[in-house]
Amino acid sequence: MSDLPAPRTGGEILVDALLLHGVDTVFCVPGESYLAALDALYGARNRIRAVACRQEGGAAFMAEAWGKATGRPGVCFVTRGPGACNAAIGVHTAMQDSTPMVLFVGQVARGAAGREGFQEVDYRRMFQPPMAKLAIQIDDARRIPELVHRAFRAAASGRQGPAVVALPEDMLRDAVRVADGRRYEAVRPHPGPEALAALRERIAASERPLMLLGGSGWSAAACADVRAFAEACALPVCVSFRRQDLFDNLHPNYAGDLSTSAAPALAKRLDSADLLLVVGARLGEITTRGYTAPEAPAPRQELVHVHPDPGEIGRVFQPALSIAAGAAEFARAARTLDPAPGGAGRARWLEAVRADRRADLAPPPAAGPVDMAAVVAAAREALPGDAIVALDAGNFSGWPQRFWNFRVHPSELGPTSGAMGYGIPAGIAAKLAHPEREVVVFVGDGGFGMTGQELATAVLHGAAIVVVVVNNGAFGTIRMHQERDYPGRTVATDLANPDFAALARAYGAHGETVEETADFAPALARARASGKPAVVEVRLGLEAITARTTLSAIRARARRREEEPAPATS
Repeated sequence: MSDLPAPRTGGEILVDALLLHGVDTVFCVPGESYLAALDALYGARNRIRAVACRQEGGAAFMAEAWGKATGRPGVCFVTRGPGACNAAIGVHTAMQDSTPMVLFVGQVARGAAGREGFQEVDYRRMFQPPMAKLAIQIDDARRIPELVHRAFRAAASGRQGPAVVALPEDMLRDAVRVADGRRYEAVRPHPGPEALAALRERIAASERPLMLLGGSGWSAAACADVRAFAEACALPVCVSFRRQDLFDNLHPNYAGDLSTSAAPALAKRLDSADLLLVVGARLGEITTRGYTAPEAPAPRQELVHVHPDPGEIGRVFQPALSIAAGAAEFARAARTLDPAPGGAGRARWLEAVRADRRADLAPPPAAGPVDMAAVVAAAREALPGDAIVALDAGNFSGWPQRFWNFRVHPSELGPTSGAMGYGIPAGIAAKLAHPEREVVVFVGDGGFGMTGQELATAVLHGAAIVVVVVNNGAFGTIRMHQERDYPGRTVATDLANPDFAALARAYGAHGETVEETADFAPALARARASGKPAVVEVRLGLEAITARTTLSAIRARARRREEEPAPATS
């Protein structure tokens, strides 16, 4: 007993555990249920930065984006009941995006448990898998080092994801003596030599291979390894939804992204490939066009699936070869394989894929006074190659997904969960994680309305991000679906918006308004030069409904469909 540290409160033990696990930033909305932990954070204020946010959804999004931007679990603190419910959106995003994150939730005192006390929820049930990877409660302060270690290890190991830890408020005040334990280590499987040999044989025999990268657990070194592997084997490389920063978009082997704005030509190439090597990606609904490409459950292509979670392999798609391995671990091993560049057929295939990619970069005609392709191009040319782009959810994201050149990892932060309101919190987290890099956020007017108040957090902490608000006065994605599927019956998709530039100035940020393409570049220059968070509102009409079609074209197709004669009945 004499070897144990002096008595500490549960809050102090918890904060010491955070320090042990390398945490230097936490995102939170303060609450009375974890006051003892807040007091301990005050004691560690020179070692852990506590970023107070304006709403728990924003705080949880920031923690999730921190996990993407750093590769280390993002940490969020929220209070019980309303706080935990608001933060649930960030937990859902971290689970669907396979992002390492730990959410700490204040809980009612142990003596009130089970009585539906003030704001009481059973978080072990609320966040149980598949909502999160792990959901636990610490009822004994002596077990804080053990269970916090378990949470971080779960968040960072295998298929990464969120862990939720409930903290009864009286437990955090208990003073006990306990050792801190050891720092967590992430556990990820490695590919075996037999699997690698079988993979090389398949690549060597293939004429039309395609490699698809996705998921989490990547690093700059892992991206370099997989790039060298692709070069040695003459593999075209595409990426899953919102994972464009895994492969240099200007590399001659880059084929494009399987996102909501995927090139039709790339979709055809995927269909005609004879070998599909999937590394890290779950093969989710958007990436596979509703589980049709590759075709579920038994793809026409020979499928090789590499994933850190053996339970994910074969969950929907039945592979010819299964390799349980982390993305970085696979890339490191694959780089050492003997090259298998194939023959003349492979060379022709790769060149055809390259030609498709070049053709897709030609922008369509502008559908109004603002050309979003030109806006994205102007931002791309003005910002450095390592700039971080945070994307919100919505049709507007099709333009940066199509026309931005992602060169390094990490440089793209976007919710594969499709959560609106993600962009601004993610941009703030990225700037705090990488203050030396420029950060630009693309967000729609709908998404801004959900978490735009976090501009106050950016101002408070000096996170000089540039937020490009694409304002078309509507929930554009849903409007597009209504116009296509229920022509003439649009409802609940119009928005009444504020003057976003004036609102930014009211928060203490810089504000600009753009109504013509030529005005964007100088507005962006002034925003960057302001030295503070900035909003550039781009007023875009509904006619430019997506990066690939117009509202008029959608309506015309809907009219033709209505005019088609009904099929004959027997």
